[in-house]
Amino acid sequence: MRLSPCLHIFLGGAALTAAAPKCGGCGMRADSDFQPRLGRIRAQGGKASKRYLARLYASMEKARPGVFARRGSRRFVGAQIGRGAGLGAAFIANGRAFARHHMRRAAVKIRSVRLGANGLGKARAHLRYIQRDGAEKDGAPGKLYGPDRDAADGKAFLEEGRGDRHQFRIILSPEDGGELDDLNGYTRAVMAAAERDLGTRLDWVAVNHHDTDHPHVHIVLRGRDDQGRDLVIARDYITHGFRKRAEEIATLELGPRRDLAIARSRHAEIDKERFTSLDRKLCAAAIDGVVAPSHGRTAYERFQTKLLLARLRTLEKMRLAAREKDGWRLAPGLEETLREAGRRGDIIRSMGAAMGLQFEPAKLRELGAAGSPPRLVGRVVGEGAADDAHDKRFLALDGADGNQWHVTFDGAPGTAPPEGAIVEASLASAAPRKSDRTIAEIAARHDGMYSDALHARCDPSASPEYRLAHKRRLEALRRAGIGGRLADGTWRIPGDFLERTAQFEAAKASARMRTLSWVRLDALTTAPTRTFLDDAIEKGEDTHGALGFGSAVQKALATRRNWLLAQGLAQEKENGFSIDQDKLAARGAAAMNAHAETLGHRLGKTFVPTEDGETIKGRFTERLDLSAGRFAVLEKSKEFTLVPWRPVMEARRGRLIEGVMERGRVNWNFGRTRSGLGR
Repeated sequence: MRLSPCLHIFLGGAALTAAAPKCGGCGMRADSDFQPRLGRIRAQGGKASKRYLARLYASMEKARPGVFARRGSRRFVGAQIGRGAGLGAAFIANGRAFARHHMRRAAVKIRSVRLGANGLGKARAHLRYIQRDGAEKDGAPGKLYGPDRDAADGKAFLEEGRGDRHQFRIILSPEDGGELDDLNGYTRAVMAAAERDLGTRLDWVAVNHHDTDHPHVHIVLRGRDDQGRDLVIARDYITHGFRKRAEEIATLELGPRRDLAIARSRHAEIDKERFTSLDRKLCAAAIDGVVAPSHGRTAYERFQTKLLLARLRTLEKMRLAAREKDGWRLAPGLEETLREAGRRGDIIRSMGAAMGLQFEPAKLRELGAAGSPPRLVGRVVGEGAADDAHDKRFLALDGADGNQWHVTFDGAPGTAPPEGAIVEASLASAAPRKSDRTIAEIAARHDGMYSDALHARCDPSASPEYRLAHKRRLEALRRAGIGGRLADGTWRIPGDFLERTAQFEAAKASARMRTLSWVRLDALTTAPTRTFLDDAIEKGEDTHGALGFGSAVQKALATRRNWLLAQGLAQEKENGFSIDQDKLAARGAAAMNAHAETLGHRLGKTFVPTEDGETIKGRFTERLDLSAGRFAVLEKSKEFTLVPWRPVMEARRGRLIEGVMERGRVNWNFGRTRSGLGR
C-alpha cells in the first residue's frame, strides 16, 4: 500500500484540509511548502517504549479512573459489541476536543425494553402514553410521525413489531429545541445519521412534546434491523453516539454556540443547586477529595479557573466544600447530594406548574421519602410528567394532613383522577433485590467489604457478566448515597445495607392509588349514594388535620352527618351512628336513572339497565364521573348502557367491547368481539 507523504491535522474531531488543487494522495494542496522528514525506521517494541507506555497509561488512568486500567483485561463488558461500536469509541476519544465547547448541546435518554409475553400490550401502552393530551403546543394530543410522513400509523407500526424481542425508547432533547423551526425534520436528520452509523435502515415513530420548558421528542425504535434480525446497538454508541449526532445536527441547523453564550451558560451554573458541568470538573480533578484549581496559562484556562473558584465558594455556602491550606476539600457524596437537590428542585417546579398559586414550597413532601407515612388522603390539584422514560406521572395532592404531596404513579393516558377528586395513596411494598442479598452476604464474610475478586472467590461459578451486573447495581446505589467505592475498586457496604436498599426500591416504586371520590368534596355532603365520608362517620374516625384540605374534610363530615339525619337516612344510636343502607341505595338508584335520562336526551338513545348474568356489548364512547363512581358509556345504534369503568377500558375508547355482568362487576372479553352492534 502506497502512503502519501502528507500531514493530517485533527482539531475538535474535524480534519483540517486545504482547498483544491490537491495532492492525489490525500487532499493536501500541491503547492504546499511543507516537506515531512521521515525518521529512521526502527523497532517499536523495545523496553524503553514499553516503560514509556506504562507511564502514559498510568497518567491517563489518573485522569479517568477505571477506563485505561482495563486495557490488559480480557473481561467481556459488551460496550463495543453491536452496531456502531467503533463510532461510539471514537466519540469517547474526541469528547474533549476544543470544538466540543462550541457545539449545540442535546440530552438523549435511551432504554432498551424487552417486550416479553405481553409485548404488544406494553408497546401499545407506551405509544398511547407519548400521544397523551397536552403534548402539543396548543394542548392537543401528541401527533405520531415517522421517517417519511407527518402522520404515521401507530397501529400498523405495532403490528409490524409484533414478535420483536425488544424495542428502544428514546427521549431526544436539544437544549435549544425552541429555536428549531422544524422539530420533525431535525428528528429525521438525527435518525438518518444513526442509520448511516449503524449500517441499517431503522423503523421508528416519534411524537414531539411541548409540555416542558424544553421541547423534546419521544422516539420508539423497533428492535429489528432491515434484515429482520435483532437490532443490537453497542453500549458506547447508545451512551455517546446518538447524543453526538444530535448535537452535530443541531449545530448545523442553528450554527455553533458563540463564546458569549457559552460564557453565560457556564456562569449560570455557579449558583445552581444541582450537579453541574463545573462540579464534574471539580470531582475529576480532585485527589483524595482535595482540588486546587490552577491559574491557567491561556485566557480560556484562566476563565475556567475563575468559574471553578466561584463554584467552590457556592459549594462552601452549601457546606459541600471547605477551604484548606493546599486547596478545597470536597464533601463526601458531593455528587449524590447535588443530584438529589436538583431532583427536588425539579419536583418544586413541577408542583408549582401543577398547583399554581396554591403551591407552598414549605409544605411540600414526597410520598416514599424518608419519614413519609405509608398512607395518605388528599385532593387532586394537578398532575404532570414525573419520568417520561418509564411512563410515570405524578399527582399533586392537597393532603388531609395539611401538607402538599408529590405522588408518583403508573398511569396510562386518561386514567388519572380529575382535578378535585379525592384519592388515597399508599406506598407499594418493596424488598431488596436478589443481587443486594448476594452483595450483603459476601460483605458479611469480609468485614463489610465487597469486590469483584471477593465475589469470584465466594462463588467460582459466577460469570464475569454476572459479577459486572452486581457492580453496576452498587454504582446505582452509590449515586443514591448507599455504600461507597474505594480507590482500589473495593466497595464499603454499610451494616443496614438491605434495609436501605429496600427503602431505595420503595422510593422508586409507584404509589398505589385508590380513588375515594371522582367528584369534588362539596358534592359529597348531599350525595344520594354512599361516600367515603359515610365510612368515616360510622367508624367514628377523624384522622384528618385541621389545616388545608384536612379542615375542609372535617367540615364536610359534620355537614354530611347533619344531612343524613335530616333526610331520615341515618339515626343516632347508643352504639353509634347508623346509616340505613337500603334507603340510601334506593336514593342512589333513582339518581342514577335521572343521570341516564339526561344522557339519553343528549344522545338521542334509550337507556337500558344491566342485570347479573347478562352479556353486555357496545362501543365505549365516553365516561361519567358521578358521586357513585366513574362509569363508562357503551352505545349501540339505538340504545346505551352504563357500566362501572375500569382503567383497562381506556385503551379501547371508541371500540366495540363485550363482557358479562356478574355481581355488579363486568368480566370483559377484550379482543374477542367480532359481531356487529345490534340494536
